Amino acid sequence: MKRILLSNRARFTPTSPIRKLAKYANQAKEKGVKVYHFNIGQPDIASPSVFYNAMKEYTEPVIAYEDSRGNKTLRRTWANYLNTNYNLDLTEDNFIISMGASEALLFIFMSCCDPGDEVIVFDPTYANYISFGAESGVDLIPVLSDLENNFTLPSKEEIEKKITNRTRAILLCNPNNPTGTVYDENDIKFLLNICEEYNFFLVVDEAYREYVYDSIKPKCALEIDKDNPRIIIIDSLSKRYSLCGARLGALITKNQDVLSTVLHIAQARLCAPTIEQYAAAKTIEQLPISYLEKIRKEYQERRDVLYDAICQVQGITAYKPEGAFYMTVQFPIDNVEDFAIYLLTQFSYENKTSFIAPGAGFYMQNGKGNNKARLAYCINKDDIKDGIFVLQKGLEAYKNR
Repeated sequence: MKRILLSNRARFTPTSPIRKLAKYANQAKEKGVKVYHFNIGQPDIASPSVFYNAMKEYTEPVIAYEDSRGNKTLRRTWANYLNTNYNLDLTEDNFIISMGASEALLFIFMSCCDPGDEVIVFDPTYANYISFGAESGVDLIPVLSDLENNFTLPSKEEIEKKITNRTRAILLCNPNNPTGTVYDENDIKFLLNICEEYNFFLVVDEAYREYVYDSIKPKCALEIDKDNPRIIIIDSLSKRYSLCGARLGALITKNQDVLSTVLHIAQARLCAPTIEQYAAAKTIEQLPISYLEKIRKEYQERRDVLYDAICQVQGITAYKPEGAFYMTVQFPIDNVEDFAIYLLTQFSYENKTSFIAPGAGFYMQNGKGNNKARLAYCINKDDIKDGIFVLQKGLEAYKNR
């Protein structure tokens, strides 16, 4: 029988560098090997009990469809949270609740761009942006940022080289996944001025907003210009409250044209999960900011442990990330994906090994990431220390094969 062809959209959507090697990790575990998971940003900090309690409190006789815009109480509570902590003046009408930040980004790509339109991103970039572009037919245009410069933003001249008559937005992740870079108010103003000059959107993914370290204060891009219609915020509860599986994010903007157009797409998928939205509203309302501050301190300590440990590994280059819970590091080898597979399939030290996410999958210009990896510090401090020691032993063994 002749092969039935599948869509180019599906075939050209890349596999996740975060998950593509999971089968090897599972095989290692089946052999009794302990695997340290540096590959994925899955918090190990317990989800808040208030969320579980609220789930149990839900007593409606039917779990009905929610409003396609999202539960009104959740939208209002989320707006109040941002208004209180970031001096904003948002209302529930500035929100559309999505199934995670991922769906919100797809909404933006599909509502602000036609197939073949372009969105500027900064290499390295969050790997799923690349997938969202492939799924929506939007071309992501990379502008390189360098590890040697701590992944700071490129110059205006470098960005302008990539602007065409099909450019519809600049997309920035702040704090950044996969680098941990935090962009300050001047950085946001710099990008916003470019968007103003060339008349397109500034989309800022703030899923990790609250997790910034040392003396840095969390910043929302809307603080810079509260009513600017070209600013679109992508937000999420996944990492903030360890609710990744609840799939709750939001698209936030003062631009009513964007919101009404996104709603057309949101209505087609009906709604985000009903009970989870009810529980999330209770969670935001009842947890004080001190709850997040305690978690922020824990991640800062983990960052310090990881950075101190990785700096002891000969040949690895890294800089100390300022936010999120990721670090992009450069290895003294040409093919980190091959090394990552080696760690999971051919190596163990005292029956332990480490799982890292190959860097090429976070670059639109794949060759730029062949010698890099993203490390997530979502495991406890003792496991970080031991996992990096095992990684060091694995690197020595790999180079001496």
